[in-house]
Amino acid sequence: MSHTPTTLRQKLLIGMSVVLLVAMGSIWTLSGDGTRQTGQNATEMQRGNQNVQGAGCGTHWDRDGKALVSSEGVNVVECNWSASPGDDLRTAGAQTIRLQSCPPGVKGSEAEYWIWLDGGGASEAVKVTGGTCAGDGIPGTLKFTTSAGHAAGYKVSSASSGLQEASIAARFIPTNPTGTPQGGKVVVPPGTELKLYARASIRSTGQTIDFTGSIFECYMKDTCLFVGDPASSTEFAGITLLSPRGRPMVASGTYPMIEVNGQGTKVFNVRGRVAPKGNSFGTWVQVDDDQSFLLDGLVAGFGYGVRCDAEFCGSYVSAPGPFNKWSAVGWLKNMDVSAQCVGNGVDWQSGNTLHISDSVIQGYPQYGLRGGLRRGGYGNIKMTNVYMEIGGCTNPTGNVGIAGVLVQGGPVSIAGGEGPQGAFPTFASTGSTDYRYYVVARHSSYGSSNPLYAGSALSNGKGTITVTTPDIPGAASFDLLRVTPSEAEQAPYGVGDYAVLEGAARSSVCKNGVCTFTDQNGPLRSYKVAPTPTYFPLLTFWPGPIVLGSGGDSQSLLEAARLDIDNTPPTVVSELGALMPAVVADNCALGGVRWTPTWISCASTPHPWTGMPIPIGGLQNRKGKLILMGPGAAPGHIVTLVDSDPQKTIAHSMQRPPSDVTDSYIGFDSGDGNPAHVGISMGAPVSLSNYIGNTGDGKSWKERLTVKDKTFAVPVVIAPGNTLTLGSGSALSQIGVFRARIEAAKVAAQSCVDVAAAAKGVDKSDVITGLTPPSALGNLSLSAYPGSAGNVSLHFCNASQTPATAPAGVYSFVTVH
Repeated sequence: MSHTPTTLRQKLLIGMSVVLLVAMGSIWTLSGDGTRQTGQNATEMQRGNQNVQGAGCGTHWDRDGKALVSSEGVNVVECNWSASPGDDLRTAGAQTIRLQSCPPGVKGSEAEYWIWLDGGGASEAVKVTGGTCAGDGIPGTLKFTTSAGHAAGYKVSSASSGLQEASIAARFIPTNPTGTPQGGKVVVPPGTELKLYARASIRSTGQTIDFTGSIFECYMKDTCLFVGDPASSTEFAGITLLSPRGRPMVASGTYPMIEVNGQGTKVFNVRGRVAPKGNSFGTWVQVDDDQSFLLDGLVAGFGYGVRCDAEFCGSYVSAPGPFNKWSAVGWLKNMDVSAQCVGNGVDWQSGNTLHISDSVIQGYPQYGLRGGLRRGGYGNIKMTNVYMEIGGCTNPTGNVGIAGVLVQGGPVSIAGGEGPQGAFPTFASTGSTDYRYYVVARHSSYGSSNPLYAGSALSNGKGTITVTTPDIPGAASFDLLRVTPSEAEQAPYGVGDYAVLEGAARSSVCKNGVCTFTDQNGPLRSYKVAPTPTYFPLLTFWPGPIVLGSGGDSQSLLEAARLDIDNTPPTVVSELGALMPAVVADNCALGGVRWTPTWISCASTPHPWTGMPIPIGGLQNRKGKLILMGPGAAPGHIVTLVDSDPQKTIAHSMQRPPSDVTDSYIGFDSGDGNPAHVGISMGAPVSLSNYIGNTGDGKSWKERLTVKDKTFAVPVVIAPGNTLTLGSGSALSQIGVFRARIEAAKVAAQSCVDVAAAAKGVDKSDVITGLTPPSALGNLSLSAYPGSAGNVSLHFCNASQTPATAPAGVYSFVTVH
């Protein structure tokens, strides 16, 4: 760039300005040709490097002093500034400092702007609350309140190593028509390590900040990067963060690395930096109220910085809610949340929809995903192709297990992926007897819950066993039940010897989120499980691969979560019991483990010859599913039309407990597993009826079987070639009515005569009975026997002293074959 030659007078004035500005503590200088420079460039000029042109916090200056924005974006390093004002700050309280030159991005009117005070015996970050500085390079003031005094020699500087200032300086006002200030691009040069002493607020609609290759260290007990406005999520939109990588520098910190309260925010490739021992964030990304938030590519494997201990265990991604205050809608994708047992996966409490896809969530000590209606909203959660496993983690709260997906009301959908995976606690390992423990929570008004599986023990039958479960805050008391599984998982149902203890007051057994019970290994007491639950509790935590809880303590079954899944996991903890389907699955793997009574509706099951849990010749009298490709072992049900004890069925892990005599069913009573050898059976507690041309009105049946008799309301026909046996008699193959015509025949006194007649159909081996003559026989007697095939012989006998005549006409008779 060419410049007008500078006069001697101008040079002298420039030199005096340089001295004056340096003496006043401003880092701003003027170069030899009159262009302004900042920070690093000013230092280089003082060393004699007169050729460096000032970039000016992402800008350069033309000959008329007009700022031009760099096409590469605002450089954060160039926006870092410091000054040494002479104002008296020795007394804490409201303060005003004067800067001879207000660098770009330094504005007293900025709503969320912090600066750093250092030296003079104390250091602190203070929030700017006013002043005349406008980031335009001319003198101005900044107002703030200090909590400590600062002696002479203090310095004031950016509290974010220039990041906040760069974001402010990168704004521009669009034209045609003129609009509100928008955000330009901000770049943190690769290799830069920023030190942030106060939150850096990104308040520029449409702004992109590129952190690629850089690190920021967070020294504040506050959110480190805040996207948007704390009070209004509609103030700013379309902000993008690229590859932010933070390092916590606060011991036992519980604040977010990144917090979002805007619209359409996009955050890509979040990473952490290994923290000094004991330092932590509370979460990496917290979404307050963004109706279209995108997180793409978070990787937790490069550094773990989420606090997780018995008092606080955060999640890498969180949306705290409540709904209608912070109602975040989120898309989380391509994540690798490998927490290595330090921090949970996702805690989405905003009550709005969440979709997690193509991600890994593993190594979580409490849960991989928690969300739903606990804090209001709609609670629609969807997971697509998400890999989940717990690894070797243990829960820092105690021996209460780990949850894969914990849903607190509302629908959840899971497709593809691996898992979810959870872990139930083991309470003892002293022997080989398998104890399975269940908790029934009782509410003071709502009644009792579904038995919830809580953990197991391998016992030698001696000594005491300490059972620890998560607390259910809304419960008044608990019942602890125990069963020992035999051939399959069978949860408690109906009346049985289940009770370890009953009515344990929550106030006496629960503390710090954990309830503790003692099993003395004594005889179990008789206990009646309620046929259906009436209390649907809020589960702040419960172990299991998938836990379907409620959004709050309720008597309404509609409060409980429901699952839509392609393949059922081996265990689902559900509150609905036998009330309604809690799980709808495309394919059901039969034979669950650690079974909480759960109604599962299946579209299909594995092929019976490879996946059938009932071995051929093994378990008998199982209740049927509607669709079975093969029967298994006989006797048993294929279709249970009416289940007389649905609670028993739902409490059984395979949903096929032993059948009952009061069931109504279509089944099989003979067979060896080969479909060609099956004998079908039908049963009902009252009657079996057949109808023709009738809807089944209970009256117009044609055939009915009861415990008393078999009744036919139609003629009974035995088809040719078949037989009928009554009692212990001989088999009958045909009973027929025949007719034969004869002419009148004389029968002498005290003699007999055979008269032959044609009778088509009569067989020589038939027995003839039921003879009926065409008219009265008088003194004659009559019998008959078959002649040759198709003929009958009528045998007339006259026992009187006078002749008689056999009447002519048609004789009818019955043959039995």
